[in-house]
Amino acid sequence: MRRLIKNRTITWLATLLIFVVLLALAHWLTEGETFPGVATVAVIAVALAGLVGVYRATARSRGWRIRPRHVVIMAVGAALYAGLAYVFDARLALSVGQVAIRPMVCIPILFGYAFGPVVGFFTGAVGALLGDVFTAFGVFPAWTIGSGLSGLIPGLTTFLAEERHNLAYLSTLVILLVGIAAIIVFVHPLAPEPWTDEVKDFSFWGWALIIGGAVMVANRFLLEQVSVALAAVNLWGTLGIVVGVGFVSVAHIWINEYTLITSLVGEFAPAAATDILNLMIFTPLVLASYNAIRERVRPRIGGGARRELRDPSTAPSERSEG
Repeated sequence: MRRLIKNRTITWLATLLIFVVLLALAHWLTEGETFPGVATVAVIAVALAGLVGVYRATARSRGWRIRPRHVVIMAVGAALYAGLAYVFDARLALSVGQVAIRPMVCIPILFGYAFGPVVGFFTGAVGALLGDVFTAFGVFPAWTIGSGLSGLIPGLTTFLAEERHNLAYLSTLVILLVGIAAIIVFVHPLAPEPWTDEVKDFSFWGWALIIGGAVMVANRFLLEQVSVALAAVNLWGTLGIVVGVGFVSVAHIWINEYTLITSLVGEFAPAAATDILNLMIFTPLVLASYNAIRERVRPRIGGGARRELRDPSTAPSERSEG
């Protein structure tokens, strides 16, 4: 067991090191938030320390184990995220009203849920980093780490003994967090826009969060009976989005000197609501594609992913064997 934990520790630290190296390299090649600033460096350091702390608290879980095929999966996931970001952020830039169409938000969430927290974090963080480089947006460390967190959180399902039993608690937590965010927007709808400081009415995003919360209620009472996998991906994905975007918003209070209202109402609400709505729209499509590809590939490689997403009766500890 000590040897296994040591190997997992090396793997996780190596993943974080690769991410930091890529982050520094991308910053050198592009423009973005200023790294020499104490705030940005400190935020990166705090995030890395927190990620190491999460690992140390759960090091005995099999969820941290990475096999050689997972390295390929991480590369594929990051490339897929970056490719979709390039298409939908730089080329198409589609939207429905104020909600941008961004299907790539589902990728780290599904990869984390299916293959564990290491794969989820790498897919989200490196995919977002490469996407920003390809679209010439520049490097924004807080957003990059936030994308990684959105993939890491769903990967934590590996630590739970019975997924169906935990969905009720998870849905309550998610609905509560989304509801609190919506209430904050409705109480203080007028806030400075983060990039221009122009005071705007953000009430729309409160209603968008309400819609997301309503779908989470449906997840709890309907999808648990029809498809536990779809309910779980949506719920864990929403929690990952809330944590990831929440990290970004708090970090920007320090990095960009946003006020608390600008951070919560002007940045968190629009970003979280947009990602949650995209998650609800595209998760069924991505999930169906994942299962279809898995069925075609498994006979050739003699094994499957960490988790059979259409078999809710299998406990994560059993599925983790792949």
